[in-house]
Amino acid sequence: MMRLFLVGVALLTLSMTGCKSKTSTNEGGLRVFITYATFRPKCMTLAVEDRRDAARRESGVVTVDAEARSDTRVGVILKQAGWSPDLRVIAEAHEGSCEGPVIARQSADVQFPEENLTDLKLDLRAEDLDDDGFFAMKGDFPGTDCDDTRTDVHPGATELCDGVDNNCVAGESDAPGEVQYWVDADGDGYGDASTTPQVACAPPQGHVTRAGDCDDDDRLVHPDQQEFRCDGKDDNCDGASDNDAFGVGTACLTEQRCTGTRQCQSTEAATCVSTAQTFEYFADDDGDGEAGTSLGFFCEEPEQEATRENNDCDEGTSLVSFVGTTEVCDRLDNDCVGGVDNGLTGCAAVAWNERTVLDDTSARYDAVANYGEGLGWLVGRTGHVIHVNDNTFRPATNCAGNWRSAWAAPNGRVFLGSNDGRFATLMPEELSTACETRPSGQPAAINGLVGFTDPNSNVFTVYGVSSQGHVLSWSYDHGAGSQPAPTIVTQLAANLRAIHGLEAQSLFVVGAEMVNGESRPAAWSSPQTGTTWTREALGLPETTTGLLNAVQVLTSRLVYVAGDHGLLLEKSRDAWTPKPVLTVNGGTVPNLRAFIAFGRTGIYAASSEVNDLHFFNGTAWSVVATPSETVNALGGFGPGEVWATGHDGLLTRWTP
Repeated sequence: MMRLFLVGVALLTLSMTGCKSKTSTNEGGLRVFITYATFRPKCMTLAVEDRRDAARRESGVVTVDAEARSDTRVGVILKQAGWSPDLRVIAEAHEGSCEGPVIARQSADVQFPEENLTDLKLDLRAEDLDDDGFFAMKGDFPGTDCDDTRTDVHPGATELCDGVDNNCVAGESDAPGEVQYWVDADGDGYGDASTTPQVACAPPQGHVTRAGDCDDDDRLVHPDQQEFRCDGKDDNCDGASDNDAFGVGTACLTEQRCTGTRQCQSTEAATCVSTAQTFEYFADDDGDGEAGTSLGFFCEEPEQEATRENNDCDEGTSLVSFVGTTEVCDRLDNDCVGGVDNGLTGCAAVAWNERTVLDDTSARYDAVANYGEGLGWLVGRTGHVIHVNDNTFRPATNCAGNWRSAWAAPNGRVFLGSNDGRFATLMPEELSTACETRPSGQPAAINGLVGFTDPNSNVFTVYGVSSQGHVLSWSYDHGAGSQPAPTIVTQLAANLRAIHGLEAQSLFVVGAEMVNGESRPAAWSSPQTGTTWTREALGLPETTTGLLNAVQVLTSRLVYVAGDHGLLLEKSRDAWTPKPVLTVNGGTVPNLRAFIAFGRTGIYAASSEVNDLHFFNGTAWSVVATPSETVNALGGFGPGEVWATGHDGLLTRWTP
């Protein structure tokens, strides 16, 4: 229901609906729609004049919604006795009250209809951008607001001595002049506190309201900032030189954990300086009780259990240390004294024992899985699965598939990964029965496997990786009647080739990802929490191409990866570093297809281009054997038992 007014014999205010209707006598009338938008009128009026006699004029107040910035009000004008039909209808909006200035007006000349209602629309527009109830001083109907962008500026506002005419009256002449100004000689916005301030409303030339400048000849020196030069001066006027970010003169610890004091290193930086003596500290990263990983030079232990005694020359294996270790024939310097295999007569002459497994030159083996001394499995294409017990070789007769990967549990159970995405498993005593197989849930080749044994049960959990970037898992309960299906742990945007880890919570996977149409080497580590795998920052040039083909975790702090273009990388603690690139045939760089590491100083690798078995002693590469056929996979139960298998049924072993 709206409040409307009616012009008839006299001007009245009535309550009517806004719907169009007719009077009972069908008399003529004007229905006036008054629309306003973007402002809140404090008073709105509607007037009607007889254009033939200006003395005939009636007007009234239109009720408005005080909260509405946009609305439409409706009024009805009926015939007035003695008036001509030539009328002028005028709508006005006022600022503040009906006595306030008109800030919007629209009129229309109309002919009064003889019968029925005729609609007339009037549109009022005014500008109150800051919505403070006062309107801008512009246009044909200016308001009284001298700054329509600020709610604190309008008639009646409190005048402040702030450079603004807050109440739109006589500038700041009516503001109290109680502001102090200090001379600012260097123009940095801060005045010289040693001078006497001037009191004024507007700042005198060269004066500012902020004091505290301790050097008014240098515009870079003033309060409200940090020290920005390490130069023995007070840059921020807080009474101290080179404090804040520099902290010169304060006690500190150097990166070597030595007590010192902070000193200026340059005008841009300070550093902790100490004259204390440092010592080299070492850590036991392979858990054999003896430390050999250099942590650098420090004044005190850089980490728990660090020691100044260097008793381990290979922190990648527990088989090497100065203390309590006997030299054995395994190409490692076990006692860290006198070189590799020192004092072992005939060790250097031990040959690799090469043979064709089961005299089957049609076989191709792509994986080897050892689970004890002299014990293991060879697996490959066209259903070739062989159990090895020293010199006894027994084939599985019912295990069809092109097998790409394998892992053997301590009880001899082998798990296989196929070219078409299947898992399989069998025991050494089940060679004449069919392999137990399970689809992995994805069709791509399972290129690598690693597994773990639950110490509290008979459950083995194997993890595999696929050419389409899947990380897969299969938990197998040895002896149970039924087994759960494998699951997909995650999928990475990569061609994954290998997986390894010492426990399920710290896995590494390697392969390649596509970047601008090229394969780029890439590695990921499993999450400690959550589900997001971490892409390892290998530190390779962006132009490096090819695959990472193999990965091996030696300790919780030592990981190796190998791949195309002779690439061998070591992750020691958190840092990846490249090792010397393998070259063959007068400088040719082959792809590293497979490798097995028994420590920092005992790494075997098979490559493309040649059939050689390569050995890396931590410093340089050498050739230790040249099999008659191509090697696809390497394995072994320890550094004194190394297996290599590949094309044409090849198996060659070094077992001193």
